[in-house]
Amino acid sequence: MGIDEDIQHWLRFAESDMVSAEALHRGARTERLISSPTGSRKTLKALLLRRSEVQPPRIHGLRGLSERCGLKLTKKQTLLIENLRQYYVESRYPGDWDEGPSEVTTKEVERLMPETKEFIEWLQSQI
Repeated sequence: MGIDEDIQHWLRFAESDMVSAEALHRGARTERLISSPTGSRKTLKALLLRRSEVQPPRIHGLRGLSERCGLKLTKKQTLLIENLRQYYVESRYPGDWDEGPSEVTTKEVERLMPETKEFIEWLQSQI
């Protein structure tokens, strides 16, 4: 697979994560906000691949990925990635659920979802 195909692969996965986040939100499953940061992360990895032409590292931190991309984030974007980090719950292992926030309200999700989509669109414009 070439670089452009790999970038498209990351972008397709990012879009799938956002579709999942929106579907879960419509189903009132606000604790599953994790799909939103993973969509951002995968878009950042696509951007990093575009800029470096090297497969992105297996890291998850949105701030670290943003820095590796050389992005100059606005205060709003920086706050968003901190909020997403706060609500990210590592769902691969059941024992990690206790480390997440006790409750993610519908109001918080309704605020974060559009901001996340806007952030991803901005990232895509950088690719």
